[in-house]
Amino acid sequence: METQVLEGTWEEITKHAQSLVGKKVRVTVLEDEPRTKAKPDEGMLEALRKIRERNKNMRETGGESSVDIIRRARSGEMFGYESNESDDK
Repeated sequence: METQVLEGTWEEITKHAQSLVGKKVRVTVLEDEPRTKAKPDEGMLEALRKIRERNKNMRETGGESSVDIIRRARSGEMFGYESNESDDK
């Protein structure tokens, strides 16, 4: 006979009751695992800190179109550089 291992809560185990009728079973009650606080993802937190630092002196956009924002970013204007583009778009 093949040994079958079921592990879970009592409610999860009892869902298999029909397939265990007439079979010899062993029940071992396990101690509750200590609930550990979820550890923050330090890598992602560090990335967010770097993004916040990079954006610290960046100007807010004022509702202009995405194309205008991209032009300003490419020219360096958003990063404190003077724009080299003329306004005759």
